[in-house]
Amino acid sequence: MVALWITIGLVVSTLCVSILGATFSVVGIGALFSGALLAVWAMAGSLELAKFVLAAYVHQRWANLNLAFKSYMVFAIVVLSLITSMGIFGFLSDAYQSASLAMDSGNIKIEAKKTQLANYKNEIARINKSIDEIPDARISRKMKARTEADPMIQSLNLKVEGIEKEISEANLDMLEIKKKVGPLIYVARAFNMDIDSVVKYFILIFVSVFDPLAICLVIAMSQAIESRKRKNLVATENQATAASAVTPLVDQPVIPEVPVAPAVVAQANVVTANTHLHGGDDQEMLLMRFTDDPKEEISESKDKNGNAV
Repeated sequence: MVALWITIGLVVSTLCVSILGATFSVVGIGALFSGALLAVWAMAGSLELAKFVLAAYVHQRWANLNLAFKSYMVFAIVVLSLITSMGIFGFLSDAYQSASLAMDSGNIKIEAKKTQLANYKNEIARINKSIDEIPDARISRKMKARTEADPMIQSLNLKVEGIEKEISEANLDMLEIKKKVGPLIYVARAFNMDIDSVVKYFILIFVSVFDPLAICLVIAMSQAIESRKRKNLVATENQATAASAVTPLVDQPVIPEVPVAPAVVAQANVVTANTHLHGGDDQEMLLMRFTDDPKEEISESKDKNGNAV
C-alpha cells in the first residue's frame, strides 16, 4: 500500500502540475488563435479536463476495454498531449518574445541615437576642417569663418550632449530589460550560440516534460488512492471477521435439574448390574424405565406404610 504522505504529495503535485500546465496551454493556444479568444479558451479548457479524466479512466479500466476502443483512447490522449505541448510552447514563446522585443526595440533606439550622434560629430568635424583649410595668410577670413561657425558648432554640441544623455538613459533601460533574459544571455555566451536558439531548446525541454509528467501524476494518484481503498476494505473485512469470531454465543435456557430420590438411584444401579448380566433386553427395559415419570417410580417402590420395598 502507498504511504499516506506519498498519496497526499501525489494529489498536491498532480493538482499543481495539471492546473498550471492546462493554464499555460489555454493561454498559449489563445495567443496562437487570438481572433476568437474566448471560444478558443473554452475549447482548450474542456479538452484539458477531458484528457486527464480519460487518462485516469483508461488506466483503471484497461483490462476491460476492447482493442479498438482502447486504441482510440490512447490515440486521443497522445494527440491532446501534443496540443497541450503546442499551447505551452506558444505561451513560453510569447513570454520570451515580450522581453526580447523590448530588448530589440531598445537596441534599435540606441543604435539610432548613436548614428545621430555620429552625424553631429561628423558635422562638427567637417566645419572645423573647413575652417582649418583656410590659409593662415588670410587670417581675417579665417577669423570671420570661425565667428560664423561658432554658433553652429555650439548648437551641434548641445545636440550631442542631449543625445549622449538619451543614450545613457536608454542603456539603463536596457539593463532593466536584460535582467529578464540575463541567464539566457549568459548561457548563449557560454555555448557560443545566439539567444534565440538557446530559448528554443529550453522551451522544447520544458514542453517534453510538462504535460507527460502531468498525465503520469494523474495515473499515479489514481493508483495510490485505489490502493489505499483496497487496503482499507481488507482491513474492514478482517475486523468484521475478528468481531464475529469473538461474539459470545446466545445464552441457552437452563433446564433445572429434577431431584431424584435415593431409592430411584439404588434401583438404577441394580438395573445397570442386571444389564451387564443379561444383555440387550435389559438395556431396553432400562431405557423404558427411565423414560417414566420419577414420581411414579417413587410411588411404586413404596408400600402402603410408606416404607421402601
